[in-house]
Amino acid sequence: MSADCIVKAFSGCACPPGDCAEKPLTAAPVSFISWRKQAITCLAFGFLAAVVTAAWMETRFKSEDLANQEQASWK
Repeated sequence: MSADCIVKAFSGCACPPGDCAEKPLTAAPVSFISWRKQAITCLAFGFLAAVVTAAWMETRFKSEDLANQEQASWK
C-alpha cells in the first residue's frame, strides 16, 4: 500500500480497485494549520506557562524568603 493511496483515501479520492481500502470512517489524524496560528498558539501557551509558574513560585518561596531573611548577612 503506497503513501499516495492512503492520502487519497483520507481526502476522499478513490484509488484504483484493489490498491487500497475504502475511505476510513475516522478523519485524518493530522490537520495542517497556518504557521501564523501555530506561532500565536505557541506564544500564548508560553505566556500562560510563564504566568502560572511565576504565581506558583511566588506562593512557594514567599514564606521561605521571610523565614530566612534574618539569617542572611550582607556584611
